[in-house]
Amino acid sequence: MIDYQQGQFIYAFLNWQGLVLVLGGTFAAVLINYPFSQVGCVFKGLGKVLTSELSGYSDVIEEMVRLSHISKQKGLLAVENQIDSIDDRFFRFALTEMLVYHDVAVLNQSLENRLVNMRLRHLSCQEVYGNMASYAPAFGMMGTVMGLIIMMTTQVTDTGNPYGAEAQDMLGSLLSGMGLALVTTFYGVLFSNLVFLPIAGKLKVLTEAEVLRNEMIIQGVLALKRSESTLLVKEQLLAFVNEKTKQKLESLK
Repeated sequence: MIDYQQGQFIYAFLNWQGLVLVLGGTFAAVLINYPFSQVGCVFKGLGKVLTSELSGYSDVIEEMVRLSHISKQKGLLAVENQIDSIDDRFFRFALTEMLVYHDVAVLNQSLENRLVNMRLRHLSCQEVYGNMASYAPAFGMMGTVMGLIIMMTTQVTDTGNPYGAEAQDMLGSLLSGMGLALVTTFYGVLFSNLVFLPIAGKLKVLTEAEVLRNEMIIQGVLALKRSESTLLVKEQLLAFVNEKTKQKLESLK
């Protein structure tokens, strides 16, 4: 997109009409395909991709071990005083549910249902961006076809001389118009493969990391509910992490 010999940007790649056609058509298709309540995840997903990083696991293990110590020393009800100091919303919810339910199986089902609902919400947002990645090239091709139709149907004065200056100007105009027509296809492929698909992929990675973190929380909360030993709680949670993180947390008492 840059002419290095002349040291300047090739402005043929800039066409606001093609850009509006691709982005406007893609967003219009999303509005038709999904209810308004789900369209909002387009902006939420973009914000999450730009601001969020992969969830860590060390803090979950450390916090769960600390709560296990408190539970062993002061009883399970003493954990209630620690809920407000925890930042993770799912962690707070899991501890609250632990104090509400007496049956471990019912507690496990409640937490798993919450996790499944969270996963479905995230998958729906990933699906939106996946569909946008398929819409954009289609609208880019449509823009190219529209440009070719306009170019080919433009009335040009026939001078009767196929080698005259006006015929050469007409050929130059056709080549220039075809270049502009192809820009919309370029925009469609660009946004599909550089924006929409990578965002869907990043959302999937973030979701998988969050699901694994929440699975750790569920296992830890169930272990607290069963009044298992602190060492056993830690060992169960270390099974979720890689060897490097496990070695780092081995010294955790």
